[in-house]
This record gives sequence, C-alpha cells and structure tokens, in this order.
Amino acid sequence: MATSLVQRRRAEIIAAALKVFSEKGYHSARIEDIAAELGIGHGTFYRYFKNKLDIFNGVLDWILEKAGELVQDVDPFMPCSLEEYRDQLEEIGDRMFSLFKAYPEISRILFYEAMGINDANLQQRIREAYDRIGKLTELYLLNGKEKGYIRQDLRTWETALAINAALFEACRRVVCSQDPDREVEVWKKVIIDLIMRIVAA
Repeated sequence: MATSLVQRRRAEIIAAALKVFSEKGYHSARIEDIAAELGIGHGTFYRYFKNKLDIFNGVLDWILEKAGELVQDVDPFMPCSLEEYRDQLEEIGDRMFSLFKAYPEISRILFYEAMGINDANLQQRIREAYDRIGKLTELYLLNGKEKGYIRQDLRTWETALAINAALFEACRRVVCSQDPDREVEVWKKVIIDLIMRIVAA
C-alpha cells in the first residue's frame, strides 16, 4: 500500500475518531462507530490501528502536533520588556483560543476523556506532554528574569504550570460558552492581567 495512501487513510480515521470520542466518550465509543463515521468496514480499521487505545493514542498525537504548531515560530527569548512579553502572551493566547474554537472536540478529549483511561503508558505520555508545555512556558519567564523585567524571586516552574492551567481552563470554558468570541476576550484579559500582576518586577 502506498505510503501517501496509508497516511491519508490514517488521517481520515483519526479525524473520525476525534469526533466519535468527543461525542460518545472513549469508553462508550466502539471501533464500529469510528468505521461507520467514515463509511468503511471495521475490518478496514484494523489495517491501520491495532485497537481502540491505539487510535486514541493517534488522536492524542494529532492534538499534540496541533498544539506544537501554535508556538513553533514564537521565540521565548525575544521579549526584552514586560510590554513585549505581554504582547507575546496575547499572541499565544489568540492562537490557542483559535485552535480550541476550530476544534472544540480537543477540549473534551484532553480535559475529560484522556484523564479517564486506565492505561499507564497513556497517562505517562499525557504527563510528559503537560511537562513539555510547562518547560516551554517557563522559558519565557526565565528570559524575563534574565532581562530584569520579571521578579527575581519568582518560582518559574510552578508559575509556568499555573499559567498553563489557567489557559487550559479558559479554553475549556470558551468552547462550552454560548458566546465564544466574548469569552475569549474576557478570559484573555483576565489571564494576562493576572500574569502581569504576579510576574512583574
């Protein structure tokens, strides 16, 4: 089977699984549901994924790849002032909120379904992913400490995790809102104002 065809079919199955898992929940969803979403026999599914957990890992890979694309061109060492850091926060926030608005299924998968799957390897992957995001957020804070616009006594690792937790909660709230655009603006201002109060030198 040609590699491009395999990649295309895997991508189609992942997109269908994202929808099915977010609507039915991981435990209630069946391979047959994902196959039916694509209009293929469930036997075809097993040519590309071993089982339901394997496809969930594929969905998680896709989500993490999308999240990585958000900041791949953002340099954490670029800001030289608190104002520039604030601008960068706003840019990252806009991108993150846009992703969750475009794919509201991500919220259900990340914040609900993934946490309820009793698989040690999957849970380890999720913890490592959150830690990687935390380490990236910490780089912005370390840059600010080095350049003098962020408090020298700031505990950067814990603060980075707290910032990310606030952003994730905001994304969860935005996708559940009746007025997502309004919620984005409200949460963006609240979180950025909160960060500035905590980190400013």
